Amino acid sequence: METINTALCSYGLSGRVFHAPFIDLHPGFQLAGSWERTKKLMQENYPRVKSYPSLEALLTDEKVKLVVVNTPTYTHYDYTKQALLADKYVI
Repeated sequence: METINTALCSYGLSGRVFHAPFIDLHPGFQLAGSWERTKKLMQENYPRVKSYPSLEALLTDEKVKLVVVNTPTYTHYDYTKQALLADKYVI
């Protein structure tokens, strides 16, 4: 089975507690990293992943196939649209 390289749009509470642990443990997914604007915290828990400085950097990473839009609700439409236009799958 091919694993799905997955990146988060945020490594705040939902990314840290819900999304990253599930993705990291599930054999069908590979945690690729997260967009982190200021606090670069994800690599403390997952040293092998990337910390993307911008959404654009995350979306241009050809290894990323699935994007989890786990940001505030008012950003969902815009970020999801950008990810879809970048030919990514989105949750």
